[in-house]
Amino acid sequence: MFADGLAKCWTAVFARARAPLCAAGFALLAGCLSNSEPLLIPVDQAPEGGQVVDLLAITTRAPSDVAGQIYSGERSREVSSHLIQVSVPPNHELGRLEWPSGSQPDAENEFAALTLQPAVPEEAWSWFDARGNEGRLLIFVHGYNVSFPEAVYRLAQITADVTVDAAPVLFSWPSNGDLLGYYYDKESATAARDAFERVLTEAAARDGVTQITLLAHSMGSWITMETLRQMAIRRGDLPAKITDVILAAPDLDIHVFEHQFESLGEARPHFTFLVSSDDRALGLSKVLAGGVQRLGAMDPSQEPYRSRIEATPGVTVVDLSGIEADGTRHNKFAESEEMMTFARRAMGDQQNRATARGSIGAQAGAVIVALGLGVADLSE
Repeated sequence: MFADGLAKCWTAVFARARAPLCAAGFALLAGCLSNSEPLLIPVDQAPEGGQVVDLLAITTRAPSDVAGQIYSGERSREVSSHLIQVSVPPNHELGRLEWPSGSQPDAENEFAALTLQPAVPEEAWSWFDARGNEGRLLIFVHGYNVSFPEAVYRLAQITADVTVDAAPVLFSWPSNGDLLGYYYDKESATAARDAFERVLTEAAARDGVTQITLLAHSMGSWITMETLRQMAIRRGDLPAKITDVILAAPDLDIHVFEHQFESLGEARPHFTFLVSSDDRALGLSKVLAGGVQRLGAMDPSQEPYRSRIEATPGVTVVDLSGIEADGTRHNKFAESEEMMTFARRAMGDQQNRATARGSIGAQAGAVIVALGLGVADLSE
C-alpha cells in the first residue's frame, strides 16, 4: 500500500527498452497500489468496545474538491492542519489495518473517521496541551504513493497497535498517490522540507513539548533526513527535544545517507533503523538506481555495515529479514504482528521513559537481544 522505493519505471524507462524489467516491477507492486477508496467521511459514532485515536494532521497538500478526501496530491504553499478522530474496530488485529471498503465504512469491522476539524496553530497546540502525556510528540512522515486518507488511517493503526504514550502527529506532504508518480513525489517531498523544518522548530520551541520522536517510512525518510540536515546546518545543531529518529524501510541511497547523517553533528538524536534485506520493493529500487544499496535493505550482520554500526554510537538496527509480511515485504514496520509486539515492549518501560532522554531508541536497545552491536533480529 505504501510501497515506496520501487517504481521508477515509467514512460522514460519504457523508451529505453526496459519494458521487461518494468513489467516485473509492476507485477511485484500490484498489491501495493494507493487505495483511493478509503475516504474520510465521518460515521455517526464509534462502535462499542472499539478504540478512538485522536491525531493532528499537518500538511502541505492542497485542499481536495472530492468529498471525504480533505486534501489532494497537489502542492500548496500554505501549511494547514486538521484535528481528526479515527475509530478502530473492536475486532482489530495487531499489525493489520482494516481498510474502509468505501465512503461508508462499517465501523464495527473497519477503520472509520469520526470527526474532522480544521485547526489553526493555537487550536492544534491546545489539543496537544490537553492530552497530558508529559509533553511527548510522535510525528509520522509517510512514504511515496500515499493519499491523505491512507496516511491518516496508517498513523491511527500504528498508534492503536503500539499504544504509544505520545501525541500522534501526521506530517503529510503532497504525494500524488499514483504508482507512476515517483518523480513527482520525490520532488514534492523535497519541496516540503522548509515547511517540515518550521513545524519541528515550532514544536521544539514550545514549553509544553519535552520529547519529539520522528517515525518516517520509505520516501518519508528522504524528507526527514533532508530537513534534519538543513536544520543542523542552519542552527549549528539540532534541537535537543528531538530525541529519536526511526527510519522504517528507508529508501535512501546509502552513500547519500552517510553525508546527511554526518551533517547532523555529534549531538544528534538516537537513530533506529528498521531494515530488511528481503524487502522486494527496495530490491527493485536498487536495480533501478544503478545497483546502489538502499539503506533499508542492508544486511546489518555483513560488512561493511557491521563495522560501521559498531563504530557509531547512538544507533540501533532492527533486522526484520525473514519476518512474514505482504508481497513486497516493504511495510513490515506496521503490518507485522512480531514488529508491533516488539514495539509495544520497547515502548512499555515507564522507568526508561522517565530518564533524562528517555529515548525510544534507547528503550529498544534495552529490550532487544543484540549481536553486540545494537542489532536485533526479530526472526529468531
